Amino acid sequence: MIKKIKPYLKIKKIDVLLYYMTPDFFVQFPSLDFKIEMEKINDNKSKYFIRINNVYVHKSFLFKKLNLLAIINKKGPAIGECSTINEYKGKSIYPFVINYIARDVLKISKEVFIVVNTDNTSSIRGIEKAGFKLHKRVQAKRFLWFYYNVKLNNSQ
Repeated sequence: MIKKIKPYLKIKKIDVLLYYMTPDFFVQFPSLDFKIEMEKINDNKSKYFIRINNVYVHKSFLFKKLNLLAIINKKGPAIGECSTINEYKGKSIYPFVINYIARDVLKISKEVFIVVNTDNTSSIRGIEKAGFKLHKRVQAKRFLWFYYNVKLNNSQ
């Protein structure tokens, strides 16, 4: 039992970029020949994905609420936990999917966020290609769901 809980009791260093999009600067991403599907996981989380021959080639998740956003006095919605399998990277699938999610979210919300680690340069390029703008860099430490030693910067 302790072994299962122990990883969650460690202090984790956070260094992420928060990007955002509003209806004011949303631009439709060019259409690709892929079908995006959506599956509701629970009340807070939905999975958007592209599946080819029963293989998930891309997955992105939409969270109605994300605790990290409380640092900037926001709740969400936020896109995160995105992944594309290697053989489909470089085909603009990532920006295509997150732009699609943003379009859906912005029909009912005034903004949508996406969180990315500062060292994930390929994801940062995809996020910017999809039309998201940098909001803040967040550096902090986290214990369980508590954030402390928080530093906010407006640029990378």
